[in-house]
This record gives sequence, C-alpha cells and structure tokens, in this order.
Amino acid sequence: MSAEFFLEIGCEEIPAKTIARSLQDLKERLRKVLEEERLSFASIEALGSARRFVLHVPALAERQEARSEETLGPPVSIAYKDGQPSPALLGFAKKNNVAIESLKTFKKDRGDYLGFEKTIEGRSAAEILSVKIPEIIRSMTFPKMMTWFDPSQRFSRPVRWIVARHGEQAIPIELLGVKSSNYSEGHRILGSGRVIVEGFTDFVTKLEQNFVIVSQGDRKKKIEAELQAEAVKLNGRIIMDDRLLEEVVYINEYPTVVRGDFDPRFLELPREILITVMKEHQKYFAVETEDEQLLPTFLAVMNTSGDTKGLIRKGHERVLRARLSDALFFWNVDARQTLEERRSRLKSIVFQEKLGTYDQKVKRVLKIARQVNTLTKSRVDKTVLSTAVNWSKSDLTADMVREFTDLQGIVGGLYAKREGASEDVWRAIYDQYRPLGLDDRSPSTKSGAVLSISDRLDTLLGCFSLGLIPTGSEDPLGLRRQMQGLIKILLDHRLTFSFEKAAGKALIPQLKTFYEDRLKFILGQRGFAYDEINAVVAIGCDNPADTLERVMAIQKIRKSPDFEAISLAFKRIKNILRQAEKAGETLEGELVREGMEEAEGELHALLESIGPKIEALERRGKYFKILETMAGGRPVIDHFFDKIMVMHQDTAIRKRRLLLLNSLFQTFSRVADISEIVVQGS
Repeated sequence: MSAEFFLEIGCEEIPAKTIARSLQDLKERLRKVLEEERLSFASIEALGSARRFVLHVPALAERQEARSEETLGPPVSIAYKDGQPSPALLGFAKKNNVAIESLKTFKKDRGDYLGFEKTIEGRSAAEILSVKIPEIIRSMTFPKMMTWFDPSQRFSRPVRWIVARHGEQAIPIELLGVKSSNYSEGHRILGSGRVIVEGFTDFVTKLEQNFVIVSQGDRKKKIEAELQAEAVKLNGRIIMDDRLLEEVVYINEYPTVVRGDFDPRFLELPREILITVMKEHQKYFAVETEDEQLLPTFLAVMNTSGDTKGLIRKGHERVLRARLSDALFFWNVDARQTLEERRSRLKSIVFQEKLGTYDQKVKRVLKIARQVNTLTKSRVDKTVLSTAVNWSKSDLTADMVREFTDLQGIVGGLYAKREGASEDVWRAIYDQYRPLGLDDRSPSTKSGAVLSISDRLDTLLGCFSLGLIPTGSEDPLGLRRQMQGLIKILLDHRLTFSFEKAAGKALIPQLKTFYEDRLKFILGQRGFAYDEINAVVAIGCDNPADTLERVMAIQKIRKSPDFEAISLAFKRIKNILRQAEKAGETLEGELVREGMEEAEGELHALLESIGPKIEALERRGKYFKILETMAGGRPVIDHFFDKIMVMHQDTAIRKRRLLLLNSLFQTFSRVADISEIVVQGS
C-alpha cells in the first residue's frame, strides 16, 4: 500500500538567491533516504518560496519492503559426526533458537553450509521519517547559518511551523525547537493566519485561498504572463534576466506585476547604469523598444493581490527617482577626474590583507597580462593592453561604484569610452569581470579576454600561495568562480594556453588539481560523458581549448564499431603493459624487427606507416582524423592478438612484443587514453 506524503517547513524569509539550490538539495537528500530505507516511491517534487520549503511525494509506501536474511551455521562437512549433530551444529541451533530439522543447506562459493532464512518485516514510513526528516533538515547548508535556541543546531532562518503527513497519518517531528502540527500559514499580510490542512491537495487549495501560490513554476508563469501583457500595452519588450526572474519568483508568494514610470531625463544615463539600478537594487524589469531604446518605464513584481489605488506604484516611482537622481549626479561628478588620475588612489584600497593594495594588484596583473598575451597568441597591442590593465581598477575610487558596487568594471569601461579610449581599451575594462557564471558571456574582445584571464590568474595564484584554498562547500573568495571563468574564456575564444607555464613556480599540486577538477566540471556541463573527459585528461589537459577539441573528437567517433573495438584492444594492451611492469619487465630499448612473425611484422609496418602521419595531424590539431586513422588499424591489431602470445617464455621474444605494444600505445595516445572509454563488453 502507498499513500501521499508531504512535508512543509515554514520559516522566516530565506534569501531568495539560495532557495533553488536548497530545494534541489532537500529533494536529493530525501530521495537518498527513501532509497536507503527501502521505501518505494513514484516521484518527488520540491516546492517553495522564501517562507517555506515543501516536499511532495504522490505515492510513498506505507512500510519498508520486507526482506529475507540468511543466517549461516557450520559447514555441512562438520555439521554431523557419525550421523549425529556435532557440537558446532548444536551450539548454533541453541544460540538462534531453531530446530535442527528446520535447517536448510545453502550453497556458497566457499562450500555448503547449514542455516536458516527469516523474513524481517519492514518498519513503517512514519516511524522512519519522524527520525530521518530532522536529520535531513539539520544536514542542509546555506551560505549564512543562524542559531536561535540551541547553538549546536543551525539553519538559514528560524523555523516557525512544520507540517508532515503520510496519507491520513500525521508524522510526529520535532525540529529546531518546533513540533509538527496540522496547521500551515498563509500570506504574511493578505492571509488569515493559521490554516488547518489535511492533505497536499487541501494544503495547496487553502494556501491559494490565503494568497500563497505554492508552486514556484505556477508563480513563474503568472509573472511572465503579466510582464508580457504590460510589454504589449507599451509596444515594447521586456529586457529579461533569468536570475532576476528566479529571484522575484522566490521572493513573492503571490506575485503581481505593477507598472511604474520615471522621468525621461534620466535616459541620458547609459542603459547599463539604468538597467543595473532597476534590476540589482530595486528588482525591477526594464522595457525597451524593438530597436533597443529604453523606455522610461519599469515593471515591478510585488507580493500583493493588486494596486487598485496606485499607492504601491507611486511609492516605487518615488524610490526609483531618488536612486536614478543619485546615479545621474555620480555620472556627472565622476567626470571631473580621469581614470588615469584615479590610479594613485588605488594605493589606499586593500585587495587582500597579505596580497596588498589594488595598486599592487594592477602591477602584478600587468606583468601576467604580457605573458598571457604571448601564451594565447592573442596579439593584443602592447599599448592597448597596458592602458586597459592600468585603468582596470580605477573605477573602484568612483562615487558611482561606491554606491552601485555591481557596476564595477562596467562603469570603468563607460568612463574610458567617455574619455575617448579606443574600443579595445574600454571594452576590455567593461568586460573584465565577465563571465559572471557558466551561463554568462565571455569578454567580447581579445583585449578583454587577456585582461580577465590575467586578473583571475593573479587572484588564484595569490590566494593559493597563502593557503586560501576552497574546501567542501566553503569558498568565501569565490575561487571556483574565478577558475571557471578563466577556463570558460579560453574555451569560448579557443585560445591556446598552458596553465603550467602561466602559473610557473606558483603551480602547487593543490592548484593543479583544482584547475583539472574545474575543467572536468565545465566539460561535463557542456554535455561530454565522464569517460570521454577522463580519457582526454589522462594524457594531459594543460591547454583547455586543446582539451576541448580532443574530447569533441572522442565524442564524435565513439559510436564507430571499429573505434569501440580499438578501445577494447587498448584496455587489453594497457593491462598487459601494467602487469609486465609489475613483473619487472622493461618497456624501454630498441625495437628489433628481426625474427618477427607475420602478425608482428604487420603491426610494426602499420606503426611505421601511420606514425609520421599521426604526428603531422597532431601538429595541425586534426584529432578526429587521428582517431579515424587509429580505427582504420583495427584489422591489423585484431590479427596480432589472434596470432600472437605476447608473454612468450623466451625473454627476447617477450621483450620485443612488449616494446611493440608499448610503441603502439604511445603512438595512438595522441588524442586520449582511449582505454578509458567505456564500451559494451569492457
């Protein structure tokens, strides 16, 4: 039998930016518990907002599945002596309170044993969940944690109510000072307070009656529909931002779109500043015309049922007017000092206590940038590069950035443009912090790419040299984001690079591992299989763009029957060579062709004919062609293994064949260690 299960954890408002990840985490933790406890279920749905986390399982087993357990006694060979039960058998029967006649014979790999089998009834889901749910909730992590009644128990925000039901049964739970009950709470302002709930459908219906849309998906649809409706009225289009949309979805339990206007005189500000002020500080959506001209209008998503009197709209217009007035004032005042004049003030701004000021950072980045420019073959003009680097942090002293910190870099680029800097210079400064994440774009110019790579590299090298290394989920300095951004730029621009050369003596083992882990993660995010990634990384991944080309070639050819056969053969070769080395065989020396059997000679001839070809293809980066060439050698390799016994008893013959296989392995390992590819039959 199964029944519906749902859990609600009600709490004070949790920061919206953490909710999506926390809901996914909560869902996976419950899934793991249900699987470990053998409680069958159909699916799990995680819903929530800033005030509540909800888990819904439409069909959850009422009890654990019963299981059989074998208890083995003595081996049959010693269970009886002269037809009578041996002391070992008598002791086993007495200890387990079973009759000797009821014992059965169990055939095992190590022999036959006497024993018995018993059925263990499963515990109820309610009994299990009343213990496991508090453990799940306590194990959750958030960027910032709070304690309020017991220092040993922490959560993002104080918990106020808990509802947990399985079918008709309430599950008793005590968590963070709160006991589960049969009531939830509606909208903080519009709702009627406590709401008695009896099941999930009843819960969803009653909360909607109290101005809470439980499903974030439904809230998102409502917001998008209302935004689109307002855009149509304005003959414009929404400047959509997925992160902002996600944030307002989780902030608002009953979202309603409210339109407001601002004075057109503020349109003299650059659109980047206008959009940032509206988006980052007020959570408003900007609107533009079809030809990308901003309209003096904003759309706010409010946690309310409407604004019939326009009081909410007027309040938001008043707040935005003040913010835009500040921005316009800073835009004009900051123009009194050039970016070059601002450079000296960086000596008083600390980047990191032990890494010095931003002035010192700029000097380090300039040195790194020259090296990166050479390594990546970007050919950025030296004057352009030095100007962009020298001015890159000057906007940190600007009033605009002090007030609107999210505009750093962007403001510097805009100020450089206003001062007449070339596009390569101002674009580089403008884009220096991009990409902000894996879903963000990389810098649009080579100068911007070199600057962003160099800035990130300086931060990474400096922090790792001080032992400031991310551990587990802790990464207060955002070094994972810095490394991922660096790699993404190299991949997006297809820039040649050497991480080892760029890091130089600062490349400690932890940093190298950190780099490789982030590269693997990014490749995985781009849809490559784990074995494809492992195969290319196994032979080296110092150059991310080159690594990407190789894994793309592997992905493209892996379904070829000949390539799958080659992969299986190479697993065999790798095992033979590994076992030979363990046995003390040497894989070094001159390969002598004299005395080779026909199949050996064919393999040797194959190597001699395609070896130079593969080397030439490698120099040109033609990795797919290399793999095709390798796959074309399948008949010769298959014939070799059909006819030749590698580990021959004659030492000279054995060594010759091992050297031949080792040469084959090295020649064919130009793209990847293809023995890492998982194929059927391996």
